[in-house]
Amino acid sequence: MATRKLSATEVKNRFGRVLREISQTGGPIIVERDGKPVAVIVSIGEFLRLQPQTAPNSEQAAALEASFGLWKGRTDIDEQWLVDGRSRWESTWANE
Repeated sequence: MATRKLSATEVKNRFGRVLREISQTGGPIIVERDGKPVAVIVSIGEFLRLQPQTAPNSEQAAALEASFGLWKGRTDIDEQWLVDGRSRWESTWANE
């Protein structure tokens, strides 16, 4: 599909139609002013795909380490330990 180009005035005058087209096709639509590209309208899905994946900052990382780091290096916690623990704490409420 070819990228569509619209003037800023046309986008302003037909904004509802432009949004509908973006939601149906995913866009993008290039917005021009005086024949020069000034903006691009894309779907929310495309926008989210283009966002950089952020890693936790050092404060968040320290909080995660403090919360879950106490389990680090525990050799007695394995898959069977988890299965046994889950079975002991399984609720019977839904079965009653």
